[in-house]
Amino acid sequence: MAIPEVKIGTGRHAWPFSRGLVVESLVNAGAGAAEAAAAGRIVEQQLRHGKRRHIPVEDLHALVTEVARTAVGEDVAARVAEQTPAFMDILVVAKKGHLPFSRGVLARTLEDAGLSPRDAYATASAVDVRMRQAGTQTLTAEDLDQLTEATLAARYGEHMRRTYQYVRLNRGRLGVASDDYSLPVPFSKGVLVQSLLAAGVDPDVARKVARVTQRDLRGRDDRVVRRSDVREKVEALLRDEVGPDVSARYRLLRVIRHPPRPLVILLGGVSGTGKSFLAAEVAYRLGISRVVGTDSIREVMRSMVSPALLPTLHASTFNAWEALVPPGERLPEHASLDQLMAGFRDQVQQVSVGLKAVVQRSVEEGTSVLLEGVHLVPGYIRPGDIRNAIVVPMLVTLPSADEHRRHFESRDIETAATRPLHRYLRYFDEIRRMQDQLETLARQEGVPLLNGQTLDESADQAVNVVLSRVMTALTPEERALLFGGDGGDDEILTEVTREKRRRADPATDGPAGDDPPPGPAGA
Repeated sequence: MAIPEVKIGTGRHAWPFSRGLVVESLVNAGAGAAEAAAAGRIVEQQLRHGKRRHIPVEDLHALVTEVARTAVGEDVAARVAEQTPAFMDILVVAKKGHLPFSRGVLARTLEDAGLSPRDAYATASAVDVRMRQAGTQTLTAEDLDQLTEATLAARYGEHMRRTYQYVRLNRGRLGVASDDYSLPVPFSKGVLVQSLLAAGVDPDVARKVARVTQRDLRGRDDRVVRRSDVREKVEALLRDEVGPDVSARYRLLRVIRHPPRPLVILLGGVSGTGKSFLAAEVAYRLGISRVVGTDSIREVMRSMVSPALLPTLHASTFNAWEALVPPGERLPEHASLDQLMAGFRDQVQQVSVGLKAVVQRSVEEGTSVLLEGVHLVPGYIRPGDIRNAIVVPMLVTLPSADEHRRHFESRDIETAATRPLHRYLRYFDEIRRMQDQLETLARQEGVPLLNGQTLDESADQAVNVVLSRVMTALTPEERALLFGGDGGDDEILTEVTREKRRRADPATDGPAGDDPPPGPAGA
């Protein structure tokens, strides 16, 4: 004769009695395995001898507590009474309503985070035990996530906790985390392609490297990878695709995006040389988000000081000299060189006060900044005057007067004549003479000249100058921190030296330009 099946619960929500769940509940309360097994048999016998086909969960909980008191001891019985037994559902409050907690569902999510099936289920079971031992019967999804993260951190460390957190919020997407266990961010092929283009990689090669990197990293068990893993993968692909020089250059550009000290890039040049466009392009390539034009600083200062007090501040740099002509004296059609530079220097000195304040604020915040404008005169802001930063001054020039004039004509069309052409052509001779003077100062101060005729050429020159200056400015301690003493800095120094030779020799594949002074490492 078959023994009637005993079911737990009432009505439609009932399931077969399991002695194993009773034993599990007793073990969770601290009973030994043999004691729990014996008590489980007693519970089962009493249910079957009582000829009850259905028993509510609460009644079974009370029965297990009573049996534990006589078969195991008062302490275990007290814990059984306080805890949530294994045969009782723990309900999770989610957007879809109240759902029973499932170790299997949690284990699958943990597998996505990189745990093996065995470890994932063991961790899910540990979460289940912690909830039941705490007497939890209902909790929110957020509370469950926090408990799971705490369990992962205790069992596997902070990296696994962050990985689970990322996987939970970004289903199916590859994440990238820093080595300091900061919150991971989604891997972006677009950002990687941008970095590769800045390193001089051909666009087709850059897109291929980004695709292969994503594919190979996604094939790993870990859904969150470290930035160092991405860097090593990309550098290996670059060495295979285009050679070690570009690989070393890419590595240095990554350093520039996360420098040990803020970068302060000073991009000077007279009106019409394309500084604003160039500044935006260089900032994009180097990942610098803060770009400040000196014209904006001048405009703020104009709103605070009247023309009667500082007349040269309220003029353009190329006609500030007119404000210095004594009253009643006839204004010449064109200024002498002394008159021109006197007015120019007067305005530059005034605006330099605001420029230095902007630079100092960026350095204090630890934020890299790119400043562009005619007021960035070589020698007025010296690299040695700014502490705790890497300062890179440059001067944009246009050797061809005809090309310079065409820049003004193009700007007149692009700005719908808001910056009228006739005004700049009226002072075109003054602007060209100012450029000659700035070039002389740049050579005296060792400031590199950017004289490429196209935006790409000038941007390439600017990035090369920044690379060179950063490498020569890094201390031995900073190099060891950034490159780990694995010889990577030697490869980069070799590439920087080769790049400088290309720029110094127009016959090679790099644009011509003045070479920055050699640094202590011979870069």
